[in-house]
Amino acid sequence: MKDSNKKSKKSSSDSKDPVKKIIPEMPKDKRTKAYKDWVKQYGDQETDSKIIPEMPKDKRTKAYKDWVKQYGGQESSSKKTSKKVKKSKVAEVKKTKNKASKTNLGDLITSFVDFINSEEWFQKRKEIEELRSKINLSLKKTDSESEESRLLKSTFFQTLKNYSHKKRKYFSELSSNQQQNLVIRQELIVKIKELIVVDKNPNSLYSKFKILKEQWHNTGQVPIIERNNIWETYRHHVGKFYDFLHLNRDLRDLDYKHNYEEKLKIIERAEKLDEIDDIIKASRDLNDLHRLWKNELGPVAREHSDDLWSRFQTASHKIHSKRQDFQKEISSVQQVNFEKKQNVIVKMRELTSSMPSSHSDWQNRIKDFEKLKVEFQNIKNLQKNKNKKSWNDFRIATKAFNTAKNDFYKNQKKELKKSIDIKKALVEEVKNIIEKNKIAENSGRVKMIQEEWKKVGYLPRKISNSLWDEFKPLVNRYYDILKSGAINLNVDEQKLYDKKSKFIDKIKFTKKKYTVEEIKETFNLMISEWNEMEQLNKNSSNILNSNLLKKISSTIKSLEIEPKEKNNLIFDFELELSKSDSGELNKKIQFIKRKISDLEDESNQFQNNLEFFSSSSSDNPLFKNVSTKIESFNEKIAFWRGRLNQINKV
Repeated sequence: MKDSNKKSKKSSSDSKDPVKKIIPEMPKDKRTKAYKDWVKQYGDQETDSKIIPEMPKDKRTKAYKDWVKQYGGQESSSKKTSKKVKKSKVAEVKKTKNKASKTNLGDLITSFVDFINSEEWFQKRKEIEELRSKINLSLKKTDSESEESRLLKSTFFQTLKNYSHKKRKYFSELSSNQQQNLVIRQELIVKIKELIVVDKNPNSLYSKFKILKEQWHNTGQVPIIERNNIWETYRHHVGKFYDFLHLNRDLRDLDYKHNYEEKLKIIERAEKLDEIDDIIKASRDLNDLHRLWKNELGPVAREHSDDLWSRFQTASHKIHSKRQDFQKEISSVQQVNFEKKQNVIVKMRELTSSMPSSHSDWQNRIKDFEKLKVEFQNIKNLQKNKNKKSWNDFRIATKAFNTAKNDFYKNQKKELKKSIDIKKALVEEVKNIIEKNKIAENSGRVKMIQEEWKKVGYLPRKISNSLWDEFKPLVNRYYDILKSGAINLNVDEQKLYDKKSKFIDKIKFTKKKYTVEEIKETFNLMISEWNEMEQLNKNSSNILNSNLLKKISSTIKSLEIEPKEKNNLIFDFELELSKSDSGELNKKIQFIKRKISDLEDESNQFQNNLEFFSSSSSDNPLFKNVSTKIESFNEKIAFWRGRLNQINKV
């Protein structure tokens, strides 16, 4: 009853609330005091059907369920009022949204399209998603009825569709590859399990295991949800395999030793990374070393494991610390690199400030410029805007240098043609002097031509040699004619001189392999034909004979016969050409006699030296050396006496 009274009083106070004006629900139990109080207060009033009691807040109570049954399809007046307020606010917001900037939306969509169409779209996913959110917000604020808005919206959703397709394709391929790698790794684990066979040779098993282990490390990543599981399974069966090999511990110790040595090499490489100035490169190399450590090398003996890992970590911490310091100071480093690049560009510009005047100077200048280009390209890590500026300056400097170089060599081509024409004209002039037989009166002019030839400018080696090979024989022929007295020859003698010269020029062999008899027969016929020709004055004949002997000698030297045979043949033909000239033969005899006399004197000197050795000194190295030299001298003396006999017979 006390509770009923309290409830009744509360209900009474609620009914008097001028704001709510709500009659509380009539108690159902007519025997209670609450019911009687309610009748006294509200029994003479009619309930307004439009007034709905307040909905209970706790949905778990029976009162809430009864309220829903009775008033669930109706709305209280307070809610109707709030709805009207909300509708007016929505109208105001719509008016504000229609004033959104279309230009900003167009820029966002353009950037969105550029990001998705770029090759690095996957690395720019964060920027793409941020743009997507901004575009969605802008689309809500934009008037969708305008033509421009519809075009922008169509472009955005089409690009979004392409982006979704690219992501699906990328992740589909990635998932497919990872699934394939998972299957491969599972098969490798099965093969490792099958290696545990008692009746097999442990050595062959271990070789197969090494192949499987290498295949495992060469296989790519697996799905991330399977990564840890497949790795632990692999480690488990590798451990079981090593346990199985306990009967042949040498193999495991060998593998431990191999892994220990390889890990030591990795540690040494990691420690050397501390000496590299490029910390970015050092960090990348360190990551590669960690991958080798984890994926490509097995365990080491337990007593070494902790020490190796501790040493490797120490080396790694140094690089990590440098990388952190570098990140803090990266802006200053980038500024220094920018200044270095600008200094290189200044040096490039200095190379074009004064132009070289010769080919050799240009070649040196080009080498210096190429060194500066390499130096410029080796300087890296700049801010994006400064990197763009330095590259632009670099291109301008390079273009200026190349333009100057090309201009020089264009002019060089003109000068080159001029020099070639000058030398060809000099060749033609000497040729005309010889052909017109104006030898004596042009001796001074030929000397001047030689001086002019030397003063002609630079020519490439190939062209210069070709012109020289044409010019030199003409000049030599001029002086040969001058010395030989051919200048005094009449027309018929000049024709004979030219005929013999052409005969010499035509001497050649069609192949290199001839027997000595064939060579003798061929040249004897040539010499017979030569001797049958009419004779000129002595000077001209001597020159022509000398030229003939030179041609024969050079031809014999080019043949594939023994050197001794070559020398003998040349000497025989020299005698054949000189047999009609007693003065020339006497010169040869005197020369050979002096040669024999000198050799005999040296041989006698060594013979006297042998007297200082006892009869038991035959094994003495010095004795052997002296004996060998005496034999050599005797052979040479015999050779020259043979030549002397040949001349005496002639």
